[in-house]
Amino acid sequence: MEKQVFAALHSAPSNEEIAADLNISTRTVKFHIANIRAKLGGLTRLRLCLLSALHRRGLPALCTSCAQAFAKLPKCSTSAFNLSDASAL
Repeated sequence: MEKQVFAALHSAPSNEEIAADLNISTRTVKFHIANIRAKLGGLTRLRLCLLSALHRRGLPALCTSCAQAFAKLPKCSTSAFNLSDASAL
């Protein structure tokens, strides 16, 4: 179920929507997201969503050390992040 929650992150903005899509409880979604974050070095939800989108596009999954390096990247502000750039994912 963890893989399904990860896959749903790119298209469902809330735990409630993921829970409804997968027919599980919101608490179960939170549990799986916490496990995924722990396995990938504590990535933020935004970064998990980006990884999910990349994975969905068929790009290779990141190894644990790459995911940990990704987690250490500086946080960007929403004003510096252009949402139109996300369409290229």
